[in-house]
Amino acid sequence: MKRNGRANLLLILAAVGIVAILGLLLFSKGTPSQAASEFLVALAKGDVKKLTDLSFMDGDTPEEIEKKWTYTTQVVGPHYRFVWKMVGESVVDPQTASVRLQFVRNALSPSPYEENFALPMVNKDGKWKVDVRAISREMYPGLPR
Repeated sequence: MKRNGRANLLLILAAVGIVAILGLLLFSKGTPSQAASEFLVALAKGDVKKLTDLSFMDGDTPEEIEKKWTYTTQVVGPHYRFVWKMVGESVVDPQTASVRLQFVRNALSPSPYEENFALPMVNKDGKWKVDVRAISREMYPGLPR
């Protein structure tokens, strides 16, 4: 009988552990790398709403940021193709971080090559966002400023 009781206790502890892990994953505010990944996917797709949500541009309203991203994605770079690989994340403090990338600009060109770039991140109201004005202008044509 004791073995059965121990097995039940282990099952209960395992279930509590799984629920705790799922809770952390579902209710966590994300990491800089997660936000950077969502940002890059939105940039590749030209998803202006998502780019606006994930962008930090101090002093600009969401409407101004959306207008700038619309211009960038629809006028300047609608055919610009790139690929990336995240290679690291550095959290400087609870409010700032950087996500390092290997980035291939003009991925459809005859001789594409990897370059190193970083996405500067800021934590605003508990959500990681990309500090768009601090991104290297070489990474993507016509980045909003």
